[in-house]
Amino acid sequence: MRSTLAALALTLAVAPAQAADPVGGFAVSAADSRLTGTPEEQAALQSDEAGKYIRAREQAEKILRADPRSIIATWVLADVFHEEEANHARSLFLVRKAKGLLTDAYGAAPDNAQAQIWHKRILMKEIWLLGEMDRKDEQLRAIDGYDAIYAPKLTRLRIWPLMKLGRYDEARAVGLELTRSSDTDERVSAYNGLMALEDELLDRNASYAWGQAGIASVQGQSCILFHNTAQASFARFAFGEAEELARKAIRAERNDCPNSSYEHLANLFLVEGEFQKTISAFKKLVRAPIDRRYRPQFVMGNRAILVELLYALGRGKDGLPFAEQVFAAPDRTGMTSVSKEDIRFAHAVALWQMLELRVQETLEASSVRGLFDASDLVMDVRDMRLKQWELQRILLTLSLHDEILVTNLRPYLRGVKPWYAGNLARILGPGLVEVALAKARRLDASQVAAESAGYYDAMLGELRHVAGDREEAVRLGLKALAEMPKETRLLRWRTVAWLGMDELALGRAADGRVHLREALQQYPSAFKQLDLRVPVVIYHDDAPFSRMVAARLGDTRRLDPGRDDGFRVDVSFGDAEVRVCLSAQDGFRFNCATSKVDKAGLDDVIAACDAFHADVFSPKVELTSSDINSLDGSTVRVNASQVLDGLLGTPKPKGEEEE
Repeated sequence: MRSTLAALALTLAVAPAQAADPVGGFAVSAADSRLTGTPEEQAALQSDEAGKYIRAREQAEKILRADPRSIIATWVLADVFHEEEANHARSLFLVRKAKGLLTDAYGAAPDNAQAQIWHKRILMKEIWLLGEMDRKDEQLRAIDGYDAIYAPKLTRLRIWPLMKLGRYDEARAVGLELTRSSDTDERVSAYNGLMALEDELLDRNASYAWGQAGIASVQGQSCILFHNTAQASFARFAFGEAEELARKAIRAERNDCPNSSYEHLANLFLVEGEFQKTISAFKKLVRAPIDRRYRPQFVMGNRAILVELLYALGRGKDGLPFAEQVFAAPDRTGMTSVSKEDIRFAHAVALWQMLELRVQETLEASSVRGLFDASDLVMDVRDMRLKQWELQRILLTLSLHDEILVTNLRPYLRGVKPWYAGNLARILGPGLVEVALAKARRLDASQVAAESAGYYDAMLGELRHVAGDREEAVRLGLKALAEMPKETRLLRWRTVAWLGMDELALGRAADGRVHLREALQQYPSAFKQLDLRVPVVIYHDDAPFSRMVAARLGDTRRLDPGRDDGFRVDVSFGDAEVRVCLSAQDGFRFNCATSKVDKAGLDDVIAACDAFHADVFSPKVELTSSDINSLDGSTVRVNASQVLDGLLGTPKPKGEEEE
């Protein structure tokens, strides 16, 4: 909430100061024009308060060219850089310049009433800037400076920096004191801070308990308490409750959330394998307004969700530029309780796995091309492998910092999600991950032992799969499927993909076919993510062009042709188009790819194979009539590519990102 400083500058009717003894104050007339402002300064301040930031900046810069010591113009420019341009460093420099100009004229503790009003506002701006910049030591010193002069004290602002500095006992004492406050803002800060404190200490249940107590304390009016309690419910595997709390946050009377709770809904729906709901929630998330001052942090956080969605849908080519952009963005953690190292770790994992997905797409493309045409693709793979190696070095270093690997292996506590955490075995090696996983499981035994059992067994099973111990992988995979909560579908579908392949390898064909059928029906992108080949027999309609396509598909990286294990690929040609379908032997069709045929030459053959890779190994998404402008009102199933083409924009180069 912004104070109307323009009105303060234009009126002399100010409240009596409630300050400590002045330190070095100077007597200055209440009508001092440096505080009331010239007509030009008043106009700049009014533009700033009206949100006309471009105009305000132009006016302030013009004033400062003529009078570099203008307190009001310096303040206006600082406010524009903070509120409009999110240039925190520049804003902080100007705020401190304004503070210096004010205290030079009125003393470190002004006794002039209007100077005190300006001084308070400048100090508050400095405190908020330092907090958003995650400069917590400086923020505490700034709060100390304010409290030494003015009342009431800013006790409620101390919890967050104390917590982030690891001064947990002090933060808890402040929070407990403020829970008894009669001021709603102070109680919200207290309970929110206590939630964050317990989250930092990785205690799911304590964080949740403080959230529920806070919601009751403010009669369910605060968005941020609902928002963070939804996250705590998520961490406790209470998925239905998390959804309910997130929706209450969106409808809350007090809009004190810096980001929309559609963030939680998008993450939740993705965990549940509800791709259309995820897309819908994400659209609402990116349309929700975010104060410009918070955008450097939350816009990239929202984009990280898009990266995960694209990874789930097998869209490596589309997702890689976004993953690179998120990884390259500055780590902004001032408004969240997680550390920069935690964020860096999660973004590095996301980029590594998106590179791996893109590698698999490129290898698919090269596998159906001739040696000459594939040479450039092979070089692309080499470059991406080099980037993955660099990321592995970063992740190995980070994993040793403050047990970040262990924490990220504990489900829903940090940025790495359970449904792709198995990739850590491929990044860091199964041995290191297994040691960390065992510790993570011990730490969770007292909090979510039963709820997390399916996840931990699935993770251990995937480690055995990566290591080649198929018997143990199958045992653990089956155990995990029996233990998993029904909501964690994406993890289930990933598990049945590698489980089915291991069962086939062990000669358990019937069980393997059942599990592969589920994976192909629900989550075919898992075969790209895990580099698995579907055992098939390839059929065609005997048309010459169909035979050419079938022959090329026999070389593709995604199929293991010639094995009669219950799956088939059918190629048919007609009406100047070729259709390639993946089905079960009983006739159940998983997906088809259709492409136009021009000259029935090699280019058309390769195009048909590329379409098969892109469309058949991407989940189908259900869309309502409003989504696709259907005339009959029916639900239509289309490929994920068609859905996302309208959602994706081209990510801008670094330095040109959307504000």
